[in-house]
Amino acid sequence: MPFTQTYRLGLSAATYMTTCLVVAAIRWFHMCRPYNLNPSYYYPGRPAVTACWLSSLTLLPYILNPESADAWYLAKLYFLPVTLFHFVLILFSYFGSVMQWKKWQGPTIVVGVPVVLALLVAVVLAIWPGEQLAWASALRMVLYVLGALLTVVCFISITVVFIWARRFDKDDFSNPADFPVTQARRWLFLVLGNSAFCWTGVLTDTPEVMAVIQLLISVSSVVFLLTVLHPNRRRPFEDPSDAVETSTQLYNQHISKKKQAEMLAAVRNVVEQQEAFLDPHLTLQDVADRCGYNRTYISGLIKNELGGFSTYVNRRRLAYLDEYLQENPGATLSEAIDAAGFGSHATYYALRKRLEETP
Repeated sequence: MPFTQTYRLGLSAATYMTTCLVVAAIRWFHMCRPYNLNPSYYYPGRPAVTACWLSSLTLLPYILNPESADAWYLAKLYFLPVTLFHFVLILFSYFGSVMQWKKWQGPTIVVGVPVVLALLVAVVLAIWPGEQLAWASALRMVLYVLGALLTVVCFISITVVFIWARRFDKDDFSNPADFPVTQARRWLFLVLGNSAFCWTGVLTDTPEVMAVIQLLISVSSVVFLLTVLHPNRRRPFEDPSDAVETSTQLYNQHISKKKQAEMLAAVRNVVEQQEAFLDPHLTLQDVADRCGYNRTYISGLIKNELGGFSTYVNRRRLAYLDEYLQENPGATLSEAIDAAGFGSHATYYALRKRLEETP
C-alpha cells in the first residue's frame, strides 16, 4: 500500500477520533447557565454520550497502522456493532430519562456486554505482534452476527423514540412529559443516516470507502453536538416562563371582570362538566377552541385563576382517579390511571407527588 494512501487512511481515522474527543469534552464540561444547576433534567444521558465518544480512543491501533489486517478488522468492528450500540445507548439514555422509563437499561446492558468484549478482543489483536489471520473466519462471523443483532436493537430503539415523539407532538400537552419532539426527529434522522453509512463501509470492505464514511460521521457528530448545546426541554411542569407571564399580563390588562367570569365558567364547563380532562391528549388549544376564546387569554385566565393548565387539569384527573377507585373496589390502579386520562404510570406518579406537595 503506497505511503500516501496509508497516510490518508490514518489521517481520516485520526480526524474522526479528534472530532469525537472534542464532542465528548464539550458535552461533559459545557452546560448553559442556569441549566447547569439541574443537569439531570436539562441534560439527561450526558455521561452515556461522553463515554460513547471517548470510546473512539480504541481506534488508535488503526490510526497508527491502517495497513494491518487486524487493525482493519478493529475499524470495521468499531464502525458497525460498536457504533450502532452507541446509537441505542444515546437514544435510550436521553429519551428514556425524559420518559422516566428505566426498563431499557437491563436489555441494553445484556446486548452491550458482547459488543464491549468483542471490541476489547479486537484492540488486543490489533496491538499484538504479527497478524492473527488464523482467526479471520471466526472474527468475520462475530462482526456480522453482532452487526445484525445491533441493527435490530437499533431499529427497535428508533421505533420506540418515534412512537414517543408522535404521542407528544402537540403543544401545551396536559400530561407534561416535556418530550423534546424536534430533537427526537433530528436524532432519528442522524441515526438512520449513520447506520446506513456504517453498513456501507463494512459491506464494501474497502478502507478508502471507510475513510470517507469516517469523515461523514465526523460531520454528523458536530451536528449532534450543536443540537445538544442548549437544552431542548422546558422547565418541568408549571415553572413560570416568559410566555406564561406575558399571557397573564394580557389577560389582566384587557379582560373585564365580567368577561373573566364568563370565560372561567366556560373553561370549567368544558374541562369539568364535559370531562375533557379524561382525554390524555388534551391541550390548551383544545380547551380554547371548545370555549370559543383566544388561546392567549385562556392561558392567562387558567394561570391566574386555576394555577396553570397542567396543574388544573391534572388535579381534576387525580380527583377522578380517587373517586373511580372508591366506586370500583375491584379496579386496579392501572385501570384507574388509564380511566383518569394520565398518559403513563410515570406521569401519574410524578404528578401525584408534585401536586400533593403543592398547596
